[in-house]
Amino acid sequence: MEIKSLKSKEKELLETVLEKTHWNLEKTSRLLKISVSQIKRKIKAYDIKKIQSP
Repeated sequence: MEIKSLKSKEKELLETVLEKTHWNLEKTSRLLKISVSQIKRKIKAYDIKKIQSP
């Protein structure tokens, strides 16, 4: 069993919620119960990129 760090789990969760909300930061913020500015900081810190679908 692989144990992931808290940061990697946080990044994974953020990516999942961003995808499910179609990168709607307001919805993501409400679901995760953190501010939009925190979401933006985490996106930058974790270098999360929006995946363009064809």
